[in-house]
Amino acid sequence: MLRNRRKNDPKQQNITQINNNYTHEKTLEKQQLTLLNRNARRRKTALAIIAAGILLPLGYNVVSNVHQINQVDVQIAEAKAEKKELEKENQRLNVQVGLLQDDEYVAKLARSRYYFSKDKEIIFSLPEDNQSKAASQIEGEN
Repeated sequence: MLRNRRKNDPKQQNITQINNNYTHEKTLEKQQLTLLNRNARRRKTALAIIAAGILLPLGYNVVSNVHQINQVDVQIAEAKAEKKELEKENQRLNVQVGLLQDDEYVAKLARSRYYFSKDKEIIFSLPEDNQSKAASQIEGEN
C-alpha cells in the first residue's frame, strides 16, 4: 500500500530508491515497528473492550442499587410518618378508652348527647347549647 501511494504521488515519482542492505534493514525495521504498533493497538483495543464488558454491568448494578436504596429510604420516611400519626391516634384512643371506663363521664356524656336524665331531673335545651354541641360533635369526629 505504501508503495502504491508513492507511485501515485507526483512528488515521489522523481525519487529513486537506493537498493542496498541499509535501506532494506531500515525498511524491515519500519515494517516490524508498524506491525508491533498495530498489534499493540489491537491488544489495547481488546483490553478496553474486555474492561468495558466487565465494568459496564458493574456500573449498572451500582446505579441500580443506589436507586433501590433511595426508594427504600423514601419508604422508610413514609413509614415513620405513618407510625407517628398512628401513635398519636393510639394515644388519643387510649385517653378516650380511659374516659369511657369512668362511669361518671359516661353518664355525663349520655346526658349531654342523648338527653338522658337522672331521677327527678328536667333537661332544658337552649338554641345556643345545640349549636355548641353540634360544633363539638364535628370536632370530636375529626
